[in-house]
Amino acid sequence: MAKAFNRFIPAFIPLIFELLRQFRRDTNHNQSIRKNDKTQDKLGTLEHLLVRLEKKVQLNREVYLKSFQQLRIWLAINSILLIAILVKLFFY
Repeated sequence: MAKAFNRFIPAFIPLIFELLRQFRRDTNHNQSIRKNDKTQDKLGTLEHLLVRLEKKVQLNREVYLKSFQQLRIWLAINSILLIAILVKLFFY
């Protein structure tokens, strides 16, 4: 039986080397995978979304204020024109 086992040793040597190579590759791969908690990624994503939302709110506020100023200017111009038309109509 020992002779039969000795005959198969040369066939098992490449197999053992291949298994060791695969095991080493798997351990290196497992070490390179991030082992942090997913909550950190989720918190980072939420913070990013909050910053984007704040920027959009600020932009909308600026657009609203600009539109309100333009509306006030046009209302003032229209009021002045209306007063001028009424003065022309009733006093001349």
